[in-house]
Amino acid sequence: MPKESFLKKYSISQKDFDATKIKWNELQKIYDDYVSNQGLLQGIVTDIVSKFLTNDAKEVGIHSVRSRLKKSDSLIEKIIRKTIEAKKKGVVKNITAKNYTNEINDLIGIRILHVFKNDWFGIHNFILNDCQYKVKESPTAYYRKGDEKTFIDECKKHGCDAKVHPKAYRSIHYIIDPYPQKKIGFAEIQVRTVFEDGWSEIDHKLRYVLKKGTKHPLDSYLLALNRIAGSADEIGTIIRNRQTELRQEEYEKGLNRKKTK
Repeated sequence: MPKESFLKKYSISQKDFDATKIKWNELQKIYDDYVSNQGLLQGIVTDIVSKFLTNDAKEVGIHSVRSRLKKSDSLIEKIIRKTIEAKKKGVVKNITAKNYTNEINDLIGIRILHVFKNDWFGIHNFILNDCQYKVKESPTAYYRKGDEKTFIDECKKHGCDAKVHPKAYRSIHYIIDPYPQKKIGFAEIQVRTVFEDGWSEIDHKLRYVLKKGTKHPLDSYLLALNRIAGSADEIGTIIRNRQTELRQEEYEKGLNRKKTK
């Protein structure tokens, strides 16, 4: 795609692009290199996903797994925006065909869904210990302002950096290096509940057609749905805890009946 058409499609001003001092032919090299490595990257995706489809993975609470490779155009857009943001902070960012796999963390995206909120703890240990993935940095637990403090504190105790997400997403992100010896690049694993995933899909589909930074006219409804998703997660936890209590009560009643015979 010609530079002018690309910038227009992704709402990037010519002024902002020029300020990055990125050469368009360098972006073309990155694009071509990325396209040529699709087969290799897809093989890595398949390998990662297979680790989360085992019986052991199900035992720790993994409900389902989705995956994707970043689209080629989206990669170029991200490189431009990442360089623009760095420039505004006074940081020089020079992303090239030789280093882009080290600069972009989500060429490979894996999404792990679980039903109950507290299942995350088992999944967290599974990712770090059972899979033995090398992480680039501490996992990040994104939450909405006003969310339950207890869960956030537990995430911190498990080594996560907790941050308020500007769009109210709740998700825990891991940047892993699946093959550090081969220096292929990184993959991002997102872990979230099925309720939160449902809300995020609706939010994404509604916002996708808007220009970046544009407020959606249905924001108040999306926020209400976000609160409902959070409440559903909390209620699910309450129901699960109550189920455990009921089973314990039945077990104790059974012991007492045996003693009275």
